[in-house]
Amino acid sequence: MQTIVRNGTNISLYYLTDSKTVDITSTETTISEGGTPELIISDCTTSDATLHTGVDAKSDYWGWKYKHDGSSWSTNADFKGANSLTSDINDSVTTIPVGNSNPFTTSGTVQIGDEKITYTGVDGTNLTGCTRGTASTDAASYTSGDTVTQI
Repeated sequence: MQTIVRNGTNISLYYLTDSKTVDITSTETTISEGGTPELIISDCTTSDATLHTGVDAKSDYWGWKYKHDGSSWSTNADFKGANSLTSDINDSVTTIPVGNSNPFTTSGTVQIGDEKITYTGVDGTNLTGCTRGTASTDAASYTSGDTVTQI
């Protein structure tokens, strides 16, 4: 695996398979496979981005969630993940279904609307062990598509 990181912060911007060819130049970065360009990134250049190859696999990777210093991964403490509910929930459920759980830490606090919810785990595409209405907020019902944001 390989990752493109932002110089100075080591924040991982892109995480790619080894089959991708990455060419970082003074004006842009081109990602290709088999000689065919798939993505051109104008804000990643030799002055502000670095490619690290041979990086360990990261099963819960999400852009900006991690840092890579060239030898190991670390958590980006400033990252705040977000995704959407995949079904309606009432004010008492303890499992929150999201489209993708990778943007979230393995436990923590999220917010939907004005409600803060703590969770103790992630199982597939669900935040589990939820305690509703924390931090003096009120538990409420929400609709599929509502945004769930890590806080």
